Amino acid sequence: MLELNDKNLKKKNIDELTHMFMDSINEQNLKLIEGIEHLIEEDRDNFKKCISHVIQTTAEVQIKRVFEEKLFKSKKASFTKADRLKLFAKINDIKGLGEFLANKMLLYKVIFPDEKFKLRIVGILKSLRIISTDISIAVKSIGSDLSYAHEVCEGIKDERRRMRNEEWALLNRLWDYDVDYIGRTWYYLKELIEGIMMLADHIKKFSEYIQFLSTKYLIFK
Repeated sequence: MLELNDKNLKKKNIDELTHMFMDSINEQNLKLIEGIEHLIEEDRDNFKKCISHVIQTTAEVQIKRVFEEKLFKSKKASFTKADRLKLFAKINDIKGLGEFLANKMLLYKVIFPDEKFKLRIVGILKSLRIISTDISIAVKSIGSDLSYAHEVCEGIKDERRRMRNEEWALLNRLWDYDVDYIGRTWYYLKELIEGIMMLADHIKKFSEYIQFLSTKYLIFK
């Protein structure tokens, strides 16, 4: 996402800023996934481009600042200010976790052990892309269709459970490699798997929070 203009941001309402913020974080998350895919393909140049994009992009900081200014000035909102701020914080945590994983991946030039291991990593990345896109849909839906937001989040939890099975299959495969393979590469791959799943766990917990908000505001609607 290109650098944003504060003047244009201030013309947006709170819902529009929330959607922009979610879009910015989701775009960076998808770029992170793309970067890991390039890493698996051993395309180091495009891997570094994607990872650098995640680390260097700061558009969300501008959006968050304008959002907070507007929120504290607003007198009426469909959600409480506390709920709005918590929603923003949980979106922002996706960026923090993604940036942390991106920086860790730059520490070592990894060589994947075999094609089957690569294919399993690709499998959990597909699921991560699905839940990353779906959490964005849920955030955008919560202001207009609480029931739909709740339903989308249920799908995220189902996909996350499928990812857990793939995670254990990957870790079992990693532990089965010859002892000579255990070293920096082994730890890098273990932490890559755990980093992907940490991001998935946060998205799953975020989806549960959105379901909580959906239920809370459906009761008072």
